[in-house]
Amino acid sequence: MVAALGLLASGACATRLGRLTRDVVRPLDRSGDAAAAGYLSELLDRAHRTRLSERVEWRRLGHWRDTLTGIESQADGQNFFLSPHGATSPGAELDATLRGFFATLADGETDADVQHPICQFPARYRWLDRMLGFDPARLHRPACPRYDEFYQRVDADRLSFVFSSYYLNNPASVFGHTFVRIIKHSNTRDEERRELLDYAIEFSATVDTSNALIYGVKGLLGLFPGTFRNIPYHVKVRQYNDTESRDLYEYELDFTREEIDTFLEHLWELGSTYFDYYYVSENCSYHLLGALEAARPSLDLLSHMHWPVIPADTIKALYANPGLVREVRFRPSLRRQFLARLRGLDGDQRALVERLGYDPTVPLPVGMPSQRAIAVLDAAQDLVDIQHAKELTFETDTAPARMKQRLLERRAEIAVPSEPLSVATPWSSMPQLGHDSRRVGLGMSADDTGALGVALDARLALHDLADPAPGYPEYSQLEFLPTRARVRLDEDVTGRRRFELDSISLVRIVSLSAQNRFDRKLSWKVDAGMIRVADAGCSGYCYLGQLAMGTGLTLATSDARVMTFATLDVHLAAGPALDGIAGSPIRAGLGPAGGLRLRLAPRLISLTTGELIWLPTQAPRATWLARSILRLGLATNIALDLEGQLDNRAATAGLMTMLYF
Repeated sequence: MVAALGLLASGACATRLGRLTRDVVRPLDRSGDAAAAGYLSELLDRAHRTRLSERVEWRRLGHWRDTLTGIESQADGQNFFLSPHGATSPGAELDATLRGFFATLADGETDADVQHPICQFPARYRWLDRMLGFDPARLHRPACPRYDEFYQRVDADRLSFVFSSYYLNNPASVFGHTFVRIIKHSNTRDEERRELLDYAIEFSATVDTSNALIYGVKGLLGLFPGTFRNIPYHVKVRQYNDTESRDLYEYELDFTREEIDTFLEHLWELGSTYFDYYYVSENCSYHLLGALEAARPSLDLLSHMHWPVIPADTIKALYANPGLVREVRFRPSLRRQFLARLRGLDGDQRALVERLGYDPTVPLPVGMPSQRAIAVLDAAQDLVDIQHAKELTFETDTAPARMKQRLLERRAEIAVPSEPLSVATPWSSMPQLGHDSRRVGLGMSADDTGALGVALDARLALHDLADPAPGYPEYSQLEFLPTRARVRLDEDVTGRRRFELDSISLVRIVSLSAQNRFDRKLSWKVDAGMIRVADAGCSGYCYLGQLAMGTGLTLATSDARVMTFATLDVHLAAGPALDGIAGSPIRAGLGPAGGLRLRLAPRLISLTTGELIWLPTQAPRATWLARSILRLGLATNIALDLEGQLDNRAATAGLMTMLYF
């Protein structure tokens, strides 16, 4: 969502579009130019008679939306409106825009000082000209040097909508990120080198804190201003592909030349304003779709979005408009490229790559063929890049930089070109293939006493380890407000059927990293929410607020079909009815946990997990739980779920149908 590395998304690398140095223009002096006043009156009359302000094209250019209290623009900066009532009145803004087109600059001002309204709102001018047919003899179009310089610099030929894969190690990017790549005209045949000269357009928050908690609160409440930025594409590649090892999926759009120009013009208009940035609604993906809708009003994109707005869902919105996606391209992350290089090496050569990653002076075996030596040195360079990504991005005179330089020098000594690297496109991981982000489930459950119940499941976003795998990373789980409950069909002493809320979490994250000789990162998980507890620490049962965290190791096959993990977890819980540490309402414990995940088929997942929590000086002294899930995806958004659970108090089983939407 927000670019994860602020230094790469601000300052010299990122440029606000169309920002005004001043926003003061002299209104038309009707007494001094009667002919212009008469022509303006004629245009206003035609605009009113044809009700232009009610047209969808105009509404999208102003980002007006129907609300419970009336029409209101989602743009929050005042420079976006020429009328003082423009934010809530499309008609008043259209009138003010036409009047602004006849405005003159104040004495002593030039186009370099302040933009004329025609230059500030070129997309509005284009559309109104098409609707009203401006007479250039009676409405002079001024020179717009700043916009012209931007237009020539980006040199747009095509547009691609880019999805950057999920990145759980940064709260700003856990759901992924989207931006638009402007593909430049070029005659060069070197596609990879040429594309690095392109530009990226992104909408992101202007962040004023590095504290993850403060960021989360302000992002949820819309307390950051969000702006459109123009960034060199190579910066985004370095940030996502290299520094964070995230894959990029590019969806080239079937836009005409006129639509591309309108998109650029509207981006320029948006550069004079900001939008309150909401992490789960008006985020990076939402306003990019709004800009595309303004460029081609026949598109229906935002209506396919729901709360929360997930970047992967925006890709599905593109596909909901037939013919919009012209071509799909994949740019592999540095880690994926490194793994592709390793596949061509034997065990001894991989060991040599590992040693070179720590000591670039390690000698190569005598007589090693040049192509094998090149493959080893190329892989070692990638390994250094992966291990020291941030240092190599932000610093030049460091030990990792010197290691990289030495490897480059050794590679240059072999005057033979490297063989082209072939990286298979992971088609099954394309975000448009995945299930939708929200989920509800309904089924039946039974416990070891024979009591039956109606099992309920709900989640706002996004994916867990047992969900069907296509479209999502195999090693990650990210859930927002996952909820489990049931309605017992047996009656209690009052004759009523009891509703039991088993658990609800604000967020539940699992990030697994498979151990190998080149990657020793620890796996981790966190779960913050509320659980229902029925043990010796509660009278009957009680609800506790809980925070559980753990870290450990993961082992997996190279294709992730089989995955096992083990962690050491810490649990903290509290509730007014709890008899915890020294009689307080606080419980603390720790213990081992683990799991086994099997991908039996592309849409058939088996997940078995267990945990033991030691509760020193508390009652009970320990609790344990084991759960097994078998989930079959019957279709993209329908799954059948069979579950069994055993703990120190009871055993339950259930069968549920899950719908993703």
